This record gives sequence, structure tokens and C-alpha cells, in this order.
Amino acid sequence: MRVSNNMGYNQVKTSIEKNRGEVHDLQGQASTMKRITKPSDDPVGTARTLGIRTEQVGTGQFLKNIEQAKTFLNFTEAALADISEIFIRAKELAVSQASEASANAVTRMATSTEIDQMYKDMVGISNRRFGERYLFGGYKTTASPFDAEGNYRGDDGSMRIEVSRGTYAPMNLPGSRIFLGKHYSLGLVPENSRGPEKANYPPIPSPETDGKQQEPVEIRNPASEKRGLDPQKNPEASQHTNSEAQLGAQGENLFIVLQTLSNGLRANDTEAIQETLERIDSALEQVVTLRSQVGSRLNSINNTAESLSKSKVDNSALLSSIEDADAFEVFTDITKNENTLKATLQTSGKLIQPSLLDFLR
Repeated sequence: MRVSNNMGYNQVKTSIEKNRGEVHDLQGQASTMKRITKPSDDPVGTARTLGIRTEQVGTGQFLKNIEQAKTFLNFTEAALADISEIFIRAKELAVSQASEASANAVTRMATSTEIDQMYKDMVGISNRRFGERYLFGGYKTTASPFDAEGNYRGDDGSMRIEVSRGTYAPMNLPGSRIFLGKHYSLGLVPENSRGPEKANYPPIPSPETDGKQQEPVEIRNPASEKRGLDPQKNPEASQHTNSEAQLGAQGENLFIVLQTLSNGLRANDTEAIQETLERIDSALEQVVTLRSQVGSRLNSINNTAESLSKSKVDNSALLSSIEDADAFEVFTDITKNENTLKATLQTSGKLIQPSLLDFLR
């Protein structure tokens, strides 16, 4: 086969361009320490890195959501702690003023002034904000949920924030549960229910009935009877009583408890002060129960945050193993390809024979 000068020139040109291209790519890897700098370097690896980076972005947003929820819950827990201190002090004062031997009308009048100040402090706590959002207004976070008389102007909404893919965590407690005692012990009802009307559960048939319909069972709630909600005595309250039995106990109105104590002190009524002690204990139990719910939510999202952080580290390691270049291998290949390029340049001079112009010089 006849080999022309043009074929020799093309062969030399192709070899030199190939070697220079390899050296250029290796130098690019050495400067960025990335094995994949464009999709054509590794199409399969590029697809995997895009998926990992997308997941990393989502994980970062979930961690931001968790930090926001944690801050909101921490503010809520601090407010509940302040309310606990108020009622601990109120109980201390009530106990000291409930006895005729240790107190009189003058001391009770002075104590009522301190109780009134506690009432104002609790109104301030009920209207606390996190940034520009009120803590205890439910979904209504742009307006103060309570007025000076303790009337609630918010709703029972539970704000939920996504903390992982498909998982949502409640980040607030509505003021109706904390300050008005509305189903404050609601702990087993699904958090996505916006109100009592969505938490109706069908009766569970027992083995004896074999799935047959049973006669309705009367539900008595002592707490409701005290408030005039006994179905036997007040038929209009039967629906409310059944709702209480299903959803949780109706607690104390914290504002009314302090008002009742203040009124008893001003009236110098020791019997009324002694009766208020039981309600103060119920109010404390109510606040402690809600604090425990806030603590359980914080523990849950802390565990989720820890899991997401580990996942983020694992994904970063996987991403590095796919797209990062091995420094030792890269510099070794650069040296090898530079030597190959030099050899190609040296041998190409022997392959290219002198042309007619060389003889005419």
C-alpha cells in the first residue's frame, strides 16, 4: 500500500492533537480537582450527581424549616414557663391568705393588687410574638390573639411545617388550648385535624357484640358537671360533653382563675380563696401538660434534624467519590501524557520526509 505524504501529515496531526487534548483535560482536572467538569466527561456520573445535589438542596431547606420550628417552640416553651411561675406564685399567695390566723382584710387587699398585676403579665404573655408573628393565635398570626379582658380572637389552627420528605410537624399551640383550656389534653388526636369536628371516631365493636350495633353508653364528665354541662341537667350541653370525652378534658380558663382569686381577696372571702386553690392546681397541671407536649415536639424534630445532618454528610461523601478527582492519579497521568506528547513530537519529525521545497533552498 502506498503511503502518501498527506497521510503521514494527517497521522502526525491526529496524534499530536489527541495527546495535547488529554494533557489539557488532565490540567483542567488538576486545577479544579474535579473528575467531572462537563456532562460529556461521565454522563452516568453526571446524572447521579444531579440527583444527589437536588437531594442536598432539599435537605438544606428541611434543616432551615426545623430551625424555624425549634425557635418557635422554644419561644412557646419559655412563655409556658413564665405562666407556670405566675401560678406557682399565685398559689403561694392564696395559701398564705386563705387562713384567718395568718392574714386579714388589709393583707388580702394588698395581695389582690399583686394578683391583678399577674393578670396583666399573663395578658402580655398571651400576646407574645416571634418576629412579626403572634405565638398563640393559631392561623391568625398577624393580630394579637387576646384583648385586655382575656377574650380570644384567634382560632384553633395548628401550623405544620415540613421537616422531611412527606413528614410535617406542628410548630405552635393555639391560645385556646393554653389559656382557655379548650381540650388542652388533646395529645392522641391527629395533628392535621383543624378542629373537634374532624376528630370523630367510629365505635369499636367488641367480640361479644360480633359487630352488632350497641346501645349508646352514657358518658359522665365530672369536670363538665361542675360547669353546668351535665347532659342530665342541661340537655343543650350533651353534644359538648361527648366532644370533651372524645377529644380531651376541658381545662381551666387561666384568666378567670386569677380574676376569681383577686375577687375573693378583695371580698375578704376565705372560703372563696380556699376553693380557688383547687382551680390553681388544675391550671398548673394544664400548663405542665402543654409544656410536656412542646418538649416532645422538640425532641422529635431534634431527632429528625440529627438524621438529616447524617444524611447530608453521607451524600456529600458519595458526591465526592463520584465527581472528585484523585490527585495522585491526575498528576501521574499528566506526567505520563506530557512524556507521550514529547515522544510524539520527536518521532513526527522522522515520519515527515523532506519536501521538494527543502531541495530548492
